[in-house]
Order: sequence, then structure tokens, then C-alpha cells
Amino acid sequence: MKITPEQVCEALDAWVCRPGMTQEQATILITEAFWALKERPNIDVQRVTFNDGEVDQRALGVNRVKIFERWKAIDTRDKRKKFTALIPAIMEAIRISDFRLYREISDGKSITYMIAGLNKEYGDVVESGLLFADPSVVERETDELIEKAIAFKHAYRQQYQQKAGWNYESSFC
Repeated sequence: MKITPEQVCEALDAWVCRPGMTQEQATILITEAFWALKERPNIDVQRVTFNDGEVDQRALGVNRVKIFERWKAIDTRDKRKKFTALIPAIMEAIRISDFRLYREISDGKSITYMIAGLNKEYGDVVESGLLFADPSVVERETDELIEKAIAFKHAYRQQYQQKAGWNYESSFC
């Protein structure tokens, strides 16, 4: 499955919502994965750990802002390019720290991941309504929300059935 930058944004949101994970911890793991890549893309990611294992707080802050507040926005061609170049490091960091979430993301079925996507789409619908956007924009955003909600409903039912060990079929689906 090819993972898009938008999906990786949702994956990051789901990852930092996990117990014990913070943007700072994620930044450290992403940065370490970035520097471990055999072929690193030409983007400005600073090392955040010294040789003795101490964390360089300044570099950590700079990288966190770049990853979570700038590049993750992917609202310009340059940000999309930089974020896309960072995807292998992000996915490797998630794989190392939370293999179950990594598998769920790569399979596209994580409930947490899907909820993050629903929240994003809901926010887009609300924003387009508040900004009195063109009706075609509101319709597109609403359609995307409905599509993600239906996918979530099916994935949730499937995972619930697997955990409960029984088959639930709703009469109205």
C-alpha cells in the first residue's frame, strides 16, 4: 500500500495520541530514524542527541516545529516536498516504537488512525462552513467526511467482531 503525505499526517496524529507518546518523543525517534537512513534526502533535520545520549533541546525544538507545525501542514509545494522526503523516517520511527500501530497504518485499518482522519475531515467541513466557502468546496469536504465515516464504521465493526469473537450484522447497514 502506498501511503500518501495526508495519510502520514493522520498517522502522526494517531501516534502522538498513544499513551506515553509526545511530539517531543516522536521528534527524537523520527530524527534518529532520519539519520539512520542509508540515503538521506536533502532536508534540514538536525541531530538531536549528542554522542553521550543527552538530548540537544535547541535542535529538538527546531525539528519539532519543522515536522509538526510547518512541514506537516503540507499546504505549499515546498512543505509537501520536505514532508514527503521525511515519510520513510516517520514510518520507520513508528515501526520501531509501535509495531502494532505501524501494521494498522500500513493496512489502513487502525481505529485510532481512522478517528484522526475523521477529526481532520470534520475540522475541514466546519472550517469551510465558517469561512462561507464555495458550495462545491463544502460538498467535497462533506463527501470526504462521509466516506471516512463509512470506512470507520466498517473497520470498527470488523475489529469489534474479531475481539468479541462473534459476528454482528446490523439490520440497517
